[in-house]
Amino acid sequence: MRFLSVLVVVAGCYGFVGLDEEQNANDRDGDGVVHGEDCDDADSYAGEKQTWYPDADGDGYGDMAADGIDSCDDPNGYSLDHTDCNDGDPAIAPNVDEACNDIDDDCNGAVDEVAECEDHNTDSDGDGFAADVDCDDADADVFPNAEEIPYDGIDQDCDDADLTDVDEDGYDAIEAGGNDCDDEDDAVNPGMTETCNDIDDDCSGFADDADLDDDYYDVCDDCDDTNPDVFPGNYDACDGLDNDCDGVVDQYDDEDGDGWSTCSEPRDCHDGDATINPGETEVCDGHDNDCDGEEDEGFDLDGDLYASCGGDCDDADPSINPHAEEVTGDAVDQNCNGLLDE
Repeated sequence: MRFLSVLVVVAGCYGFVGLDEEQNANDRDGDGVVHGEDCDDADSYAGEKQTWYPDADGDGYGDMAADGIDSCDDPNGYSLDHTDCNDGDPAIAPNVDEACNDIDDDCNGAVDEVAECEDHNTDSDGDGFAADVDCDDADADVFPNAEEIPYDGIDQDCDDADLTDVDEDGYDAIEAGGNDCDDEDDAVNPGMTETCNDIDDDCSGFADDADLDDDYYDVCDDCDDTNPDVFPGNYDACDGLDNDCDGVVDQYDDEDGDGWSTCSEPRDCHDGDATINPGETEVCDGHDNDCDGEEDEGFDLDGDLYASCGGDCDDADPSINPHAEEVTGDAVDQNCNGLLDE
């Protein structure tokens, strides 16, 4: 009985502490967040911890499938949003425009739902390619990367052109209105040089018909079709070439039959006279018999460049020869014309 009286007295003196008074005591900044949950209980703007979600692709939207973490600070690589349906691709997020690609780009739960994607979802010919990529969605043989049929005027593989140059040599086939006479061989086209191979390399209509040097012999018959001085039957000159295409360089006929040629050293200096060649002995006849470049050498006794066989009427006197000047009154025939003092 004495204990109860004491309790009543104490309560009457101090009263009971209410719930509101206890909360106020734990929320010093008065922001409604109690101490222990308040990020800074001395700052009414700090507030309570927030839940952050992983943002692996850095697009500002957190992974909707991931668990968040509570933090007063902004942790690196996290976002308060958690509506990203593919956090591994920054091109997929709630703020992205929907594209026609079989992907929910804007994370609204629908794929290609915009009107522009109607063709993307239509495959009228059933070839596995929708109308937005199929250049002819009414023909099942026409679709991207289909096998192209040359020269038929149809773009089977949707590359914006029919196949007109099968060998890819830069020339369209004749079947396609071009001038490539063999569209399966890139070495045959109008830009090629004709060679001797039984093929019409340059599409001229004739095989092996080229005459590059205009000597009237084509590439197959001419042993050097780059030099007009070389062709079968030509005169063989002494020029270091096989002019007549007989396989021998500077072969020359011995026209006078003396066994000496004009192309072989020592050369026959007059192949029309068998008595003149490097093997002859010089005689006094006004000719270079031995082809050494001098006439009647050894027969000019007086050194006036004229021998007796060359018209020198006195080969012992150098002032007398066919080109000497006649002196009058001396009874001498200086110019050897048979007249004295004319």
